[in-house]
Amino acid sequence: MQDLRKADSLRLPNGDGPANDEVKSPFLIGVAGGTASGKSTVCKKIMEQLGQAEMDHTQRQVVSISQDSFYRELTAAEKAKAQKGLFNFDHPDAFNEELMFSTLQNILQGHKVEIPSYDYRTNSLDFENMLVIYPADVVLFEGILVFYFPKIRDLFHMKLFVDTDSDTRLARRVPRDINERGRDLDAVLTQYMTFVKPAFEEFCSPTKKFADVIIPRGADNTVAIDLIVQHIRDFLNNRSRHGSTGNMALYMNLDLNATSAGFAGPDGTYNAIRRFSTLCKELNMQGNFFFETNKNLPHH
Repeated sequence: MQDLRKADSLRLPNGDGPANDEVKSPFLIGVAGGTASGKSTVCKKIMEQLGQAEMDHTQRQVVSISQDSFYRELTAAEKAKAQKGLFNFDHPDAFNEELMFSTLQNILQGHKVEIPSYDYRTNSLDFENMLVIYPADVVLFEGILVFYFPKIRDLFHMKLFVDTDSDTRLARRVPRDINERGRDLDAVLTQYMTFVKPAFEEFCSPTKKFADVIIPRGADNTVAIDLIVQHIRDFLNNRSRHGSTGNMALYMNLDLNATSAGFAGPDGTYNAIRRFSTLCKELNMQGNFFFETNKNLPHH
């Protein structure tokens, strides 16, 4: 089979379910970071480099999901507060934790799922425009608090934290909320100082310690994004060789001595992860990447 790393885009069969009754359990990557840190842009660039952005959504091997689709429905009183910029959307209580957890579990079990899109102008979920997520090989799940909830955090096979300084994030948030979300300047600044900044310091920033990889400067850090893309390519290339279920077990657990499974050897997944670990260390020294200790990766 042609080396996927040389292809412009990655294409394998997809749809409602995998062929031959084999569970298509994806490699689940969590992408956390503060408001306007560049989380969605990082995910978009990863999708673009893998040739997935313009691909029909039923055929994508890599998909991206926003945590914003799991805001809980507001009461009438909360909606009135939200219209005045007085509701805290950056607090963990603003999210439907159970729905988030069950949806990710279904995705990991290889099921097709439907989730609502989020309307930022009305602060409500849009159930008339459901997002259909088909079984994929890699799923990116991004949001401000994706590492906050322990049982959700434990589902991720890799955790990335997009680390952008607060001045830059505020400078991005102000025009975004005014131009794209219909807010006025005073409301944006009041909400930021009252809710967003304190919530980041209390709930989001502390979850950085759970990240396997911290990406300084967000989407501007092209070296870090290139590395992550290469890691995903290596994973997809190995999956195409060895099949979904067995390869996932090896890739996630790194049972390098499981020769009975038929996947141990000098090439394949082990070398791919060795390259990943080595490159992370090199980039860390260059200041492009902070590589946190990950018990799942071999050290050498």
